[in-house]
Amino acid sequence: MTTALIDLASPEYRLRPWDIYRQLRDEHPVYFMPEATWDGEDVYVLSRYEDVGIALKDKARFSSQIQQDNYMNLPMLVNRDAPEHTRLRHSTNRAFNARLVRQLGDWVQGLVDELISELYEHEQVEFVDAYSTALPLRVVGGMLGVPLDRKADLRRWSQAVMNSFAVSAGLDPDSVPGFFEDIVEFSNYMEELAHERRGKPNRGDILGGLVEEHEAGELTRDELVTMAWSFIAAGHETTMNLLGGGIEMLLREPELAAQLREDPSKTAAYIEEYLRLNSPTQWLLRRTITDVELHGVTIPAGGLVHVVLGSANRDPRQFENPDVLDLSRPNVNRHFAFGAGAHFCPGSALSRLLAEATFNSFYPVLDRFSLDPERPAQLRKQQGSYGFSEMWLNVHPERGR
Repeated sequence: MTTALIDLASPEYRLRPWDIYRQLRDEHPVYFMPEATWDGEDVYVLSRYEDVGIALKDKARFSSQIQQDNYMNLPMLVNRDAPEHTRLRHSTNRAFNARLVRQLGDWVQGLVDELISELYEHEQVEFVDAYSTALPLRVVGGMLGVPLDRKADLRRWSQAVMNSFAVSAGLDPDSVPGFFEDIVEFSNYMEELAHERRGKPNRGDILGGLVEEHEAGELTRDELVTMAWSFIAAGHETTMNLLGGGIEMLLREPELAAQLREDPSKTAAYIEEYLRLNSPTQWLLRRTITDVELHGVTIPAGGLVHVVLGSANRDPRQFENPDVLDLSRPNVNRHFAFGAGAHFCPGSALSRLLAEATFNSFYPVLDRFSLDPERPAQLRKQQGSYGFSEMWLNVHPERGR
């Protein structure tokens, strides 16, 4: 009996997938997994860069509407194709376009400085909770008009949204109990906030814009609420993993940190290379619209496809020495960490802004922090995500004090 190469529920596949990715690319570029989901659906896995690009960009053969006939068929950007996706994406682009995001720079820098100052108040601090989760939640929560005292709820609701994606991918809903109830709670809360805004002047935040579109008949009530979910996912999840992992790497590799401290202009390259090497979102889902043949394998129409971004971003057919972080890599911007095509992550500009502000602010003070050897950093076990769930730091006094 042949042992399956991939077990979607396996911690090994979630935490240390790189050797599995290599074997998939080299031996099974289209890997068939019969009855792989909790409800017995077949899954096809694409792992090579070229094939992942096709699945992300070819709208004639691959659909993003994964769930169509059950309670998970939610009107979210990630679960819609044109023309619905085009209409919803217009709202997202207005909120997250690069020019508007750049205008947030001073506000974001103030939050970064405030959170770093709070880290100094401790001798030891858990960085994921105190910083890499707190910063994007404050930013996205502020853009949505969510009060700061709901930060814990916002984090729980964000996790519920990510769990909904995992369930759509085939995870047994019983393994993430309460996720749908949390989504309903989030929906009701956003509806309450929106109701308070109706008929009042727009405050200039994302929620105000959504309410205006709802009142103009451009968004339904459900679309307004699920757009808020999309903003949470787009602005928080990837950024949290990028910030935590990026700081962990700087503390673990002092030569890299010294190089960036000496030449901060390389920060943009560092962000892109980190995203490529440790893609915060490891895979996305698609359904085939027609029969699709790749590498001699026919994926039938309606087939569920795991599109493995994390493997594509380490494909030596596209990236030379792909397992090495190279700040001078000429094609560094060709990675798929934010997806590609019509569903390219709308929060990418915001994520890069928060990462650039964070890393540039930490370079001069990195010597005040070190990884706690007694409590090694722990990777997340969330299906499809790659980043740290816990990272304890020792906080040292300022030199000369």
